[in-house]
Formats: sequence, structure tokens, C-alpha cells
Amino acid sequence: MKIAVTADAHLRTRASHRERYNALENIFQQTTAAGIENLIIAGDLFDKDFQNYSEFESLCRKHLFLQLHIVPGNHDPGISGKSITGDNVHIYTDPTAREIDSVTFLFIPYEEQATMGEKIAQREREIDGKQWVLVGHGDFYGGVKEPNHLEPGTYMPLSRKDLARFKPRMVFIGHIHKPHCPSADVYYAGSPCGLDISETGPRRFLIYDTADGSVESRVIETDVLYFSESFLVLPRDNEVPLLSQEIADRIKSWPIKLSDHPKVRLRVEAGGYAKDRSAVLEALGLGFADFGYFKDEGPTIENLSVSSDDQLEAISERTMKLIERLDWPFGGDEPTREQLEIAALSVIYGD
Repeated sequence: MKIAVTADAHLRTRASHRERYNALENIFQQTTAAGIENLIIAGDLFDKDFQNYSEFESLCRKHLFLQLHIVPGNHDPGISGKSITGDNVHIYTDPTAREIDSVTFLFIPYEEQATMGEKIAQREREIDGKQWVLVGHGDFYGGVKEPNHLEPGTYMPLSRKDLARFKPRMVFIGHIHKPHCPSADVYYAGSPCGLDISETGPRRFLIYDTADGSVESRVIETDVLYFSESFLVLPRDNEVPLLSQEIADRIKSWPIKLSDHPKVRLRVEAGGYAKDRSAVLEALGLGFADFGYFKDEGPTIENLSVSSDDQLEAISERTMKLIERLDWPFGGDEPTREQLEIAALSVIYGD
């Protein structure tokens, strides 16, 4: 049997955020079309301080074939079967072990000041010796941690020690909106639709096969696709042609179809040092002329300084080449290459 998984829809009214409803409905449609009967929503189905559930109930009635398994998240901890109706809606307000196609799923709702491990321990007898799957909402500690820019801090953590002790076959958790797999068999589905410019690129939902334990992802058809592009400019005689080529390469690297280009909403900025700031700004505008901007803000060069010092230019060029040769694991818990380059330029130019 195959089971679909998503999280972090953060629904409000259709009128205020139609794109969020449309993304969730696309998951419903794809899931139903594939003959999948169960969809797991791992927390934050609704946004904070929102209590009008009638539009969601209407959506569920259109897809009665689909059984919805929902755990409350930190934004919607108060949802329950008393507040949301529907024969195909199952909301787990307490840690609950439920068997689906001979596989035990342990649903852990979000609880403030609690850890996921202590809640799993409360149901240890129900999962001991079984092939079981964890569904929860919180932070995973044990791999490279993706920052949550909207909610700094720690939320109902799950640790690598918890995995070693309780041995789940698979883990599906919500809370971090970036789709990723921080450790083997630990999956964040990510938000179905980017909530703002910090949630970039195509969105996905997951399909879990209970027979062989495999996980595949499906792209969600969304109304909007966010991209945030930053460029580090170095003072060169050919700085504008180099930038124009980099812009073209960035656009080509986006994992989207040409037909999706009208959906794109951008944030574009250039930093570093240039001989001609005005020409850089013009190049940004021309390079992304076919796309819309997030909140119509346009490209920015606030962090771009002017330099006409040939000696410093030569030093910066040599420094960039040395950084390029470094055998260093950029990113993750380490600074990115761009962060290192910016720091080096600040030293060279005395900022």
C-alpha cells in the first residue's frame, strides 16, 4: 500500500491565501488519481490563531475516498475531532499507535516543552518488536540542521539517540518547511506551497510504500514559485558581462519548466564591489526582465560598494582564486563559499 505525506500547509481562508489551498488540493487530486487512500499531514495544517475550518471540511468532502491522518503542530495545537468534522478526517490529539496495512504508525501531536522521545516512550509497548513509522512535528537533532527562519528556537526535538533506542522503520516530521532528508529514513516533506520568499523552488509531497519501505517525491503544482538570488560582484573590467552570464546560468539551473516561468516571484540582490554600480543594477533588471518580483520590490544593490583601486582589485582576484582551490566542506554547519568570499573582501577593502 502507498501512503501520501505532507505537512505545514498553514491554511487560513481561501480569500487571504488561495495559493495554499490550491497546493493542498493538488496533493488531494494527485493522491486520489494514483489510487492512494491515505494522506498523512504532519502538523501545522492551519496557521496560528485560525479557527475557521469550514473551507477545509468542504475540501475533504470532495475527496471522501481519501482518509486524512492529521497530527496537530505548534501552530494548530488545539485542533481536534470536536472542532473539525468529517468521516474521513482523523486527528490524533494524543500519542496514538494505529495499524495501516500491517504497518504500525505512531502519531505524536506537538506538545510544548516536551520531547518526541519521551512521548514515544509512553507508547513503547505498542511498537516494541514491530515495523513501525513515526509521524510527528518538531526539530530533528543528529544531522545538518536546517534553520527555521520564521521560528527560531527548539520545538519538540527528536534525537539520534531516540532513533537508536526505538528503531522506527521510517520517520516523517513537519515543522521545517524546506523539503529535505536530514538523516537516513528521516524526512521533512516541506510546505506544499512556499509561505514567503524564504521558501524557494518547487514544492513536493511524499509517497511511502509500506510494502518495501521506499519513499518517492511528487512535485506539487503551485500557483507561485519563489526564488531568491544573490550575486557577489568583484571589480573587473568585464564585471557586467560576467554577471549577465551568471544570471543566465542561474535561471537555467532552476528545476522548473519553461511554462512555470510566469509563476516565479523573485528577490534579487547584488553585493560586493563594482567599478560601475549603475551598470550592475541595469544588468540585474535586464537579466530578470521576464519575471515578477516578490512584493514588486525589484533588484537591489544596497550591499554593493564602488572600488576603483587597481591594486586591491588584483589582491581580491588572487584571493578568490585561492578560495576556489580550498578543499573545504562549504555549507551545512560551515560557512558557505560566498560567506567566506564576502569576509575576505571585507578585510581587503577595509570594511
